[in-house]
Amino acid sequence: MTTNNDGRMTEGKSRIQNEQTLAGGELPEPSDADLRLLRLFNHYRHDWMNDLQMVMGYIQLKKVDKLSDLMEKIKEKVRVESCVSKLGIPSLIVYLLSFQAEVKELQLLIRLEEEIHLHKYRHAAVAEQWIISVLDSFKREAEDSTEMQNSVILRLAKEADGLRLIAEYEGAYEPERMQASVKKLRSGLPERCGVGSEASYGESRVIWTIHLT
Repeated sequence: MTTNNDGRMTEGKSRIQNEQTLAGGELPEPSDADLRLLRLFNHYRHDWMNDLQMVMGYIQLKKVDKLSDLMEKIKEKVRVESCVSKLGIPSLIVYLLSFQAEVKELQLLIRLEEEIHLHKYRHAAVAEQWIISVLDSFKREAEDSTEMQNSVILRLAKEADGLRLIAEYEGAYEPERMQASVKKLRSGLPERCGVGSEASYGESRVIWTIHLT
């Protein structure tokens, strides 16, 4: 609680700002964080509206037999979004949700079979850095190729001795640039952070894997 004098000053300043706004004064420019929040809200609102319209459409057309599969898909989407929100690293959660909402060149699909509290792992910071760096690398490749549908599946899975992260990219890519990216990722891993990392390359598929304890 502030002192009376400070309180009066704060109240007076607020009153002046309100009077300026009512008098036609300019509003401050929205911050990047505010704009990102609005984009996220609009994305998920639009997403949920699409689901509701599909449900209503099946009901109106009396295609009740199709409702079961649709509801299962919606339940799974809700479950995964809930798992993402419980990863425990706010910056990573916002990055993943923003990626799905803002990146149009690359579709991100997240696979989580169970809740993973990433912040409790010894190398949580390494995991966050790896996920963001990998997705940024695939995003660069997708931006240079708009002729095909590019997608990446991000899997997080618990193991007896740690955590396995797998990123599977499907789309066009430049092999030398991609291999340089994975080399840079490996060089940034601290010693003894896990059992290692793997990379495999196909004609239009790249799979990067890392195991962390």
